[in-house]
Amino acid sequence: MPFYSWSDMVKDTEPNETLPAGMTRRGVRLGNMMFGLHESGKSVGGADQNDGPKSHAHESEQITYVFEGRIRMRVGDEEKELGPGEFAYIPSNVEHGGKALTDYVLALDIWSPPRPDVERRLAEISPDGAESGLKH
Repeated sequence: MPFYSWSDMVKDTEPNETLPAGMTRRGVRLGNMMFGLHESGKSVGGADQNDGPKSHAHESEQITYVFEGRIRMRVGDEEKELGPGEFAYIPSNVEHGGKALTDYVLALDIWSPPRPDVERRLAEISPDGAESGLKH
């Protein structure tokens, strides 16, 4: 199937090892790529300013693209405030993290290869246990 809608993806709303409190994620694995559409900030149950993901690193390369709102993103030793239309590239195994600076943030993470920890979480919350994240 070559066409998709975010409404076809399960939505993770519970804090867990891959999703901090104050964030939601719709995730999907397609081939050797994984996408995570994240909402964060006070308007989705976060604190006044979401602390965002703890500093972490993973084998997957990552791109974080901001659609709405503003985030402070740290990649390695560099830090920058990002807004709509801006994105960050995170190489494999580089420490990174972010923080919502506005009441609402909509950002897309793209991982390659897919993150095994997020795949496991998608399987936990998918009705059919699929790691893909699709509702089916």
